[in-house]
Order: sequence, then C-alpha cells, then structure tokens
Amino acid sequence: MPAPTRFSLLVAAYPTITAALLFAFRRLQYQYPILDRIITHQTQARLFQHNTATGLAITTPTTNTAAQYTAQISQSATGASGASMASNNFQYTISPSYHAKDRNLVARKYSGSVAANSGKRATRPASGEDSFFFSKIRESESVALGVIDGVGGWNEIGVDATDFSHSLAEAMAELTAKLSTDTSAKRDESNSIVSKFSFPPLVLLDAGYNAIRNSGKVKAGGSTACVGVAHGNGTLQAANLGDSGFFIFRDGKIHYMSIPQTHYFNAPYQLAIIPQKIIEQNARYGGKNFDDKPSDANLSTHKLKHGDVVLFCTDGVLDNLLPSDCLRIVNEEMISQGNWIVDRRSGDIQASGERQYSGVDSLAKRLVSAAFKASIDPKTDGPFAIEAQRQMKVLYKGGKPDDITALVMFVHQHVGGKTQEKL
Repeated sequence: MPAPTRFSLLVAAYPTITAALLFAFRRLQYQYPILDRIITHQTQARLFQHNTATGLAITTPTTNTAAQYTAQISQSATGASGASMASNNFQYTISPSYHAKDRNLVARKYSGSVAANSGKRATRPASGEDSFFFSKIRESESVALGVIDGVGGWNEIGVDATDFSHSLAEAMAELTAKLSTDTSAKRDESNSIVSKFSFPPLVLLDAGYNAIRNSGKVKAGGSTACVGVAHGNGTLQAANLGDSGFFIFRDGKIHYMSIPQTHYFNAPYQLAIIPQKIIEQNARYGGKNFDDKPSDANLSTHKLKHGDVVLFCTDGVLDNLLPSDCLRIVNEEMISQGNWIVDRRSGDIQASGERQYSGVDSLAKRLVSAAFKASIDPKTDGPFAIEAQRQMKVLYKGGKPDDITALVMFVHQHVGGKTQEKL
C-alpha cells in the first residue's frame, strides 16, 4: 500500500477545501479530507458502493435452513413458543433495480421461482460494486433477500472491489438451499447450515462470509450487507451491517427505517478479507483495519401487514434521497397503481385488497432513477452533503455519484385463497 501522497496530505490539511475541488474528487467516493487515511485504510473510503448486484445471486433453492432457528425466534414472530410458521398465508413479490456509475438503469420483476445463477463474472448484473440476491427458501413460503455494497477503497490498492460483494451475495443465495425455518432441534446434516447463530438472516450472513473466506477465491476486499428473511406468517427478520438499510412503508407512512452503522463519517461497518501484508502495512503507517464481524450487525424483527412495501437499498439510495423523498415516491406509485387508496374524507391512505398488487418493478426503477438524478445534481444537497457539512464542516454541495441498488418487496396476505382486504 503506497504512503500518502503530498496531494492527499494537502487535502487532509485543509478541511475547508472548496466545493469545486471536492466535486473533482467526488468520483473517488471520498468527498471529505481523509484521502490520506483512506489510502492506508483500504477498506474504508466510502467503502463499498452499495450496488454491486453481486452476481444477481438469485436462486430458487430448496432449503433446509439453519439448524438453529429456535423456539425463541418463533415466539417473537408468532407469540407462541414453537408455533413456528403455521398459517403461512403471506406471499411476496420482489423486484430489483440498479444503476452502476456510467451504466444504464435496469429493473426486473420476479415473483415465485427465480433461475439459479452460476456465479460466473459474465452472468453478474452490471451493478458496479453493489450486489444483491433474493431466493425462495425450500419447503416454505419464506424468502431471503439482501443488498451488498462492495468497499470501493480496495480499488486504490489494485483489488477488484466487486469481487467480494458479488461473491458474498452469490454465496448467500446458494446457502438458502440449506436454510430452514424449521424450529425443531438443532441438526448437523450435510444439507443444513451449521452456525453458532439462530437468527436466520444472521445465519446466512455468517455462513456466506465464512464460505468466501474459506474458498480462497476472494483474496481481499470488503462490503456492507443488509439481509432479510420474510416468513410465510408475515414476519420479517433483518440483519444490517454498515450503511445500507431498509424501510417498511405502511398506509402512506414510514413504519420503520433502519439506522446505519458507522465508525465515523463515511466509514461504515463492513466485513472484510484483509491480507496479512496489508495488516502489516497499516500497522507501519498508523492505519486502521476495518474488519467487523457478522455478529456486529443490528438485528430486528417486524410483523408485516398486507399492503406493506419493503425497500432494501444500498447507500447509493440513502446518500441521495431523504426518507421523505422515498416515501413520496412510494405513495405516488402505490396510489397510481391502485394498490393503496386514499379516503376522500379523512385523506388517510390504506391498503387495497381488491386485486393482486402491480407495479413493483416500476416502483423499484423509479426509486433508483430518482437517486441517480439526485446523485449528479451539483446544486441540491442530498443526505450525504448535509452530513458532510454538519459533521466534517466542509463545503460539499450536491449529490453523491455512486452505484445504486434497490430491492422492492410487495407484501400480500391471503385468507381462504383471497387477498386480505382489511387487517
């Protein structure tokens, strides 16, 4: 790893650097005066671009999940110990959309089974350093999904930052074939994931991370990750590590929004594979290794309702769109599609149960399109610019160019073969 250059030291020395010079650095993804530190902390610099659609790791596994999905998790999900996933009457429709820097916007819609991905580079989505996956879990109505953002700072030392994120997504997608939502006793079988954890999204994250570490195919790199498992009983469990995140939109409001994890501004929590040589170089130059663990992820459990919209996204969305921007777009799309209806008297918004919801792909694409437009707007300050000004006291203006990825999930509840009209 090279020592800090005189130019990077100059940037570090003047935190009041002009907006014009900062804009010139924006494509390096480091827009604040820590360039020298980023050169030594390879895994840091806006570390991963939440949108490397890791190999479109979409599979249709048959799964025998984590041998350790326990009664405690079942209880928190259903209110009855061991009640497991009875009354599995929830279904989910998911659409990914992504925009890598200097690439075209893509949106796809998938419902039900999705073809497996071979994991070869040629088959990976052109989503830059971001990646994603979603897959139906075998023998259940559950689905696993997630977004992974590769740490772009690794590029500075000659490491392909896309490799870690895409490989992690592919590994987790493949592992859903071994993930089970069975609450029975722990098992140690060849077709099951053996993990010290019991929370399904954390099991996937931990097992996926260990898989790429042990394979030896990924020599170095890092990423953030936001992983969820939506069960057939309407329970969503999530594990979020870093500054990707997820929303639950309900009845025209933000019902839940995850909180990012950062060591300090623009330095999110991240998983990493760090060669010993880099560790030694960092020690020599006084650098810090960001090497967080799956167990550091924030864990949460949520009860979904018919009509909910769940959004998993990388920081390409979150750094450029305010939560209110996302809500406005969701409301407009859901109402225009007839999925949500507005009470003429009260103005309240509620879910419609008259038909299967439509427009999941157009909503995903619109969110990513809006984030992209905001990212290249030099005048309107986005969330990243606002935080840079507040925390770092720098004159940073406009949006933040980045890879952008979103997974939108529509929640449907069916009772007696019909969509639930009112909950």
